[in-house]
Amino acid sequence: MKPCDVLVVGGGHAGAEAALAAVRCGAATTLVTMRIASIGALSCNPSIGGVAKGTLVKEIDALGGVIAEAADASAVQARMLNRSRGPAVWGPRVQCDLRSYAGYVRNALRESGVTLVEGEVVSFRWAGDRVERAILADGREIACRSAVIATGTFLGGMLYRGRERWSGGRTGDPAADALSKHLSERGFHVERFKTGTPPRLVAESIDFSAMEVQQEEGNDWRLSSRTTVETSRKRAVCFTTRAGRSVIEAARSGLAGSPLYSGAITGRGPRFCPSFEDKVVRFPEKTQHPVFLEPVGLDCRIVYAGGMSTSLSRRRQIEMIRSLPGCSGAVVASWGYAVEYGYLPGSQIEENLRLKAADNLFVAGQACGTSGYEEAAGLGLVAGANAAAGARGSGSRFVPTAEEGYLGVMLKDIAGADLTEPYRLYSSRAMNRLNLRQDNACRRMLPVSVRSGLARDGDEARLRSIEEGAGEISRALRTVRRNGVLLADLCRRTGFDVAGLAASEPALSGHDPDLVFSVALDERYAGFVSRAERRARELERLSEISLEGVTDYLGMEGLSRETREALQKARPSSLGEASRIPGMRPSDMEGLLVGVLRRVPRGTSR
Repeated sequence: MKPCDVLVVGGGHAGAEAALAAVRCGAATTLVTMRIASIGALSCNPSIGGVAKGTLVKEIDALGGVIAEAADASAVQARMLNRSRGPAVWGPRVQCDLRSYAGYVRNALRESGVTLVEGEVVSFRWAGDRVERAILADGREIACRSAVIATGTFLGGMLYRGRERWSGGRTGDPAADALSKHLSERGFHVERFKTGTPPRLVAESIDFSAMEVQQEEGNDWRLSSRTTVETSRKRAVCFTTRAGRSVIEAARSGLAGSPLYSGAITGRGPRFCPSFEDKVVRFPEKTQHPVFLEPVGLDCRIVYAGGMSTSLSRRRQIEMIRSLPGCSGAVVASWGYAVEYGYLPGSQIEENLRLKAADNLFVAGQACGTSGYEEAAGLGLVAGANAAAGARGSGSRFVPTAEEGYLGVMLKDIAGADLTEPYRLYSSRAMNRLNLRQDNACRRMLPVSVRSGLARDGDEARLRSIEEGAGEISRALRTVRRNGVLLADLCRRTGFDVAGLAASEPALSGHDPDLVFSVALDERYAGFVSRAERRARELERLSEISLEGVTDYLGMEGLSRETREALQKARPSSLGEASRIPGMRPSDMEGLLVGVLRRVPRGTSR
């Protein structure tokens, strides 16, 4: 087969963005997937975005990625989460038509010039520590200069439902068992994580009148800076309900047959997105749990039961479902199940996502321990860009920093660390989340895109226009007065309508309202950002503080239970070592510092 610069294994969100990024960086790219028709599949919830995740999607968009455009093009409902709180923590989220979304991604790959190959990569041919060829199951070989592993949950994947278990990456698709074995034999350490998905229901079998309508809150924005707000958006209605005592008892009665509690599954799942049976065990005091019923498309009458991910048996699943309000006659279109899959721990991975023991092999998405479409897409983009650089022999590294964006926060958290659970992005992971907002994602990351070679045609001109406009807006805010008060000072006042500033202020009327809003927020949060930066510098200065004398983290106040347990297990020797424990947040570090200082007798120097 035709040789390539970059070979990508897998056609999920990580694989698609890796291939597209490599092409934008000038690399001839081939993507190998078991089924071309499954490229871009929304295997679990057909939604993109959320708190922190939506900001990441906008960052990927600024770097030339496709996830935001695909979401906008296929959106059937949009919500700006956290709108009742400050704009710094708003989270754009869209519900997508899963067929339209996948189709958009496939078309983007074809139009970009990526070569799509249907087949299974079972091994690599090596020359020392370099991959030279990918070997397919049917004997075909593809020569390459760099390769990216983006296999999602397929690497040694096993599916579980009650006492049923079978090999697979997701239902209906085989696992990449041969590749998993090859990597292990090559000396790579492959660990196991777990994820899951809920049952899907037939819409006509549900009485939605017994549920609460989930209102749309987002017709005035788009995820992609390349999508016009005027673009029409199709509508779908989503609903919320509650899983009460009867549902909880149905789940509890099935625990004996659950693979999570029988020992069949050893991999750990995401802490903050547990299976329903996990919720029942971990939160016995709760008498109800939210459930979100969301359509998977406009032309497909199937409903996703969000919040009910489960590995329980079919019998228990139908018992749980029919105990939900409005679901007494519900028909199951497909059953929930758990997936246990292989991943390559971060201690084997450089910050540019290259495997340390291979000169030209990169990894992204769930194959390196993350969980979520958005995380996978972001890491895929990084892996693809660096694989292209490696193929060209440029020696350059594309590694966004934690100060530049959530993409950098992820890289810092994952690379070099052995995760204890699938990584999910939260705003609390950022040291300065007031500066990493969804509204300024394009302004932050478009310069990074241009200087790294990831930019699309027209992006340099777009960047100049944005920078010029932001400069003019900033000058106006600091010179124009309203009733004798500078606009910049007004922006800092609680209750001042920052969102309506472009419409209410003649000096700003000629500028993009979204850009006015974003620059005005910079003024609003400037003082808070400065204080956060000072705290970060202080924590860095105090990183050598010894923790050798601390033995009881479990009794330390001001820390979450998860943080106390992680510290008790790791027993770090210093504050700096504690900061590198997977899952440690900036707020955790501040709480730990306070807890340590409280235990130091007066007059004692550290």
